[in-house]
Amino acid sequence: MERVIQQKIDSGNGIIILPPGEYQGPFYINHPCTVEGNGTTLWNRGETVLVVASAGVTLKNLRIELIDRAADSFSVCSSEKVSVENVEIIGRTSGFGNEDTVPDVNRQMKLGRFSADTKNTFIFEVYSPGFSTLETDIRDITLEPPDLMPGINRVRLTVSSIPAGTFLFGDIIMHSEFNRRFYIQGAAYNSENTANDMLIATVDSDEIETLKKRVSAMESERKELIKTIFAQVSGAEQSITECQKQNPSGNEGTYILSRGERISIEQYSGDVIKIYMSHKSVSQDIDIDPYAFMLGADGITSCDDDFVFFGNRDTVSGALVFNEDKSIEVDLKKVPDHIKKISFVYSIYKPGPLDNFSKVKEPFVSVSQNNREILKYTATELFAETTIIFFEIYKHSSGWKINAIGQGYKEGLKRLCAGYGLIVS
Repeated sequence: MERVIQQKIDSGNGIIILPPGEYQGPFYINHPCTVEGNGTTLWNRGETVLVVASAGVTLKNLRIELIDRAADSFSVCSSEKVSVENVEIIGRTSGFGNEDTVPDVNRQMKLGRFSADTKNTFIFEVYSPGFSTLETDIRDITLEPPDLMPGINRVRLTVSSIPAGTFLFGDIIMHSEFNRRFYIQGAAYNSENTANDMLIATVDSDEIETLKKRVSAMESERKELIKTIFAQVSGAEQSITECQKQNPSGNEGTYILSRGERISIEQYSGDVIKIYMSHKSVSQDIDIDPYAFMLGADGITSCDDDFVFFGNRDTVSGALVFNEDKSIEVDLKKVPDHIKKISFVYSIYKPGPLDNFSKVKEPFVSVSQNNREILKYTATELFAETTIIFFEIYKHSSGWKINAIGQGYKEGLKRLCAGYGLIVS
């Protein structure tokens, strides 16, 4: 499908409407046109996602995401002036003036535990490449000021009085020429102190100055950079797109997933796949159990049968089976039509005060079929979490896909189950 996207861009004139979905680049635009998304994400793993080498190009209604960002890779790179309308990016840009001076943003802003039933305030710094605005749909917070000046801004985030046990999660979007998204999370407890202008995120001014110098130095080199990247795109296009279309694990063995990466597994949907979690070592005796939640379009598990673990070893449909070795078998052919996503969770059983995933070295999940490992994902940056969503398998218009999540929860399984619509005593 990625090759089809590039062919669509190459052959299109005027407005090119891309289909909904997630497509791995790199992609290249070398003629005037408008490329408009329709629930479309363009992404790449460690190399530049989108290269523009023509004047008269407009990008509209797209999400462009660079995963595993390397020093010389960009979400979008251009040698010409590009018009941008409602384009969200993850990763740096090149060829967009002041936008190129924005460092890779800290996408996670953790409020931590704060006092319930009272107002709490937090301070975070954000760098704006020009005049921009902040927007959020989280009903329990306000941002002051919502309008940013060029440079480093300090913003006060106020959390209104919310009940104890409430988990706060949502996003903030900075609208400049591009849109950049930040995720906010925290939880209210009776036992916590009130936060009074607690500093939760800062901006490294030295990093911005380094970027400004680099942007200035690259002005004369950008067209050569574009040529170099285009050569890489042309040489890699066949091997990347065809290999991943046919077999994401390639001919060399296991495909290693990165956090946030999404790839198709439709070619494996015809037979049972097995999910198994392990680790390199643990520093103390910890019992880790797997759980799988089948979720509807609303993100909710509609009944206990759609949830498998050591106490409920299979579903009536036969789509999920919990084995004695703590592996979970998945038969995608048997997944009921109303199920849109399967979430694979690993949790420490009855954790003590010091039991968490910081004691587990290199925890990973392996996906195999017919005794051959096809995918592997290792979770990193884990600290006090006792429960992790390793990855999700979800339905897409193009078939089944897998998304490496790697998100942990300190509050444990009970909190996560509540989010999935299950009550755990």
